[in-house]
Amino acid sequence: MLPKENRAAVFNGPRSITMERLPLAQSNDGSAILKILSCAVCGYDVRVYNEGHRKVHPPIILGHEICAETMHPISNLGNGNLISEGTRVAISPLVPCLNCYYCASERYNLCNNLQEIGSSVNGGFAEYIKIPLNNIIIDGIVPIPDNITNEEAALIEPLACCLNAHLRFKSSHTDRSIIIGDGPIGLIHLQISKLYGMKTIVIGKIDYRMDQAKQLGADIVLLNSNIEDSVRSIMDSTNNVGANMIIVATSNPDALDLALRIASKDSIISLFAGMPKTKILSLDPNWLHYNEISISGSFSSTPILMRKAISMVSESKINLKKIISYTYRLKNIEDAFLATEKYSSFRSIIHPYE
Repeated sequence: MLPKENRAAVFNGPRSITMERLPLAQSNDGSAILKILSCAVCGYDVRVYNEGHRKVHPPIILGHEICAETMHPISNLGNGNLISEGTRVAISPLVPCLNCYYCASERYNLCNNLQEIGSSVNGGFAEYIKIPLNNIIIDGIVPIPDNITNEEAALIEPLACCLNAHLRFKSSHTDRSIIIGDGPIGLIHLQISKLYGMKTIVIGKIDYRMDQAKQLGADIVLLNSNIEDSVRSIMDSTNNVGANMIIVATSNPDALDLALRIASKDSIISLFAGMPKTKILSLDPNWLHYNEISISGSFSSTPILMRKAISMVSESKINLKKIISYTYRLKNIEDAFLATEKYSSFRSIIHPYE
């Protein structure tokens, strides 16, 4: 029996969330109703809560890092498999148009008319979620094995996003990486970097996070007190070479300035996090040319990478438990936002049921 209403945390605008009971309309448009089991709080959710966002039009339900359970059989139209009722799944947040150039090549995260669960489509900070047909068509509902917990499954989506950055640029010359950012995303990048055999330096600002980075295999951790000290420490530890893969996993604009100064020749700088609009990048094109420097962005992921992420967690290649700090009830979601904003935890997980 599918529910008729949905208890949800509704975002009404900056600093305004209300607990509401919304009608959960059934439809015959091919969409699917899922029961939310857990939904993680991303830094993006907190930024939207505090400031709003150009692609978020209230009232709407935020939350895009989702573990859910199917409430009826679902045909995964992309591969023809049937997902049975009662199956635990991770959800890709992508709702592509399926008509543009990028959708034709299955690069759905680059869709010209992309909608996203938790941004432009109601998300996971609720008891139930309605998944649009276009997400189902691209196999955006991904079953998870029994050895992955609900909390870990909520973090499959950010892991897949991190994989997108690494797999796009992985090559034989990337043997030394630097991760700028000590939050949950930075520590996921660290684990992937070590899995691929790279000597890895993590640069951050919070002691307990740096301690966790050491436990997860960082070869060197550096507290970033100021750019000059960080540049000096990195050059000393790399024989004045720098790193050939640098991932900027923080929205702090100073991190990009640091990345440009510690890049080795023939290096890759990956901008994983969005930057404030006030940040303007000024570069010497000859520096890029003669040193063979590559700078690239990385946004979201695809269902294919969601499946790869699930395999990596199931096979104990990536440890997501180490970056889960707290769980909160849905009615206490603003407390979870505050914990994320104040850096008092790694990932916080929302459980929608009392």
